[in-house]
Amino acid sequence: MTRWLIPLTGLLLLPFHAIAHAATIDALLQTLQRHGFRIEQRHPPNRTAYGQFIASRKLLLISPLATELGVARAVLLHEAVHAAQSCPSGQLRPLGLTLSAAPAVESRIRYLLTHHYAQNQVVLEEEAFQVQAQPNAVALIIDALNRRCQGPGG
Repeated sequence: MTRWLIPLTGLLLLPFHAIAHAATIDALLQTLQRHGFRIEQRHPPNRTAYGQFIASRKLLLISPLATELGVARAVLLHEAVHAAQSCPSGQLRPLGLTLSAAPAVESRIRYLLTHHYAQNQVVLEEEAFQVQAQPNAVALIIDALNRRCQGPGG
């Protein structure tokens, strides 16, 4: 993640203009890097996705289209949840968080899960969507990374 830390932060924040976001995203990027994860801004192999986490490479891909659409921060949060889910073994496992969101957000999550994900992905994807919808999402993800990514391979 060497050269990505500063440029990616700038790209992620274009639509937000808030200094508070910069501090939290920087902390998340540094935590991901400290645990061996890399972030690249390029199209995922599935070019219809805005992001993808490749566990075997500890790689988070963020599509340039996500930045253009103003959703790069949400995509980064979502993929960072998957990074935390991959620790310590490299196999994605739920974080075990019990969260809820506003009814409209819950409805959108149910729609996405029903129409865009295979049944075996639902638990992991639902958790990632739930976490990304939280006002304290960055803190939740950093905590999960620090707790789970300490062992072998983490």
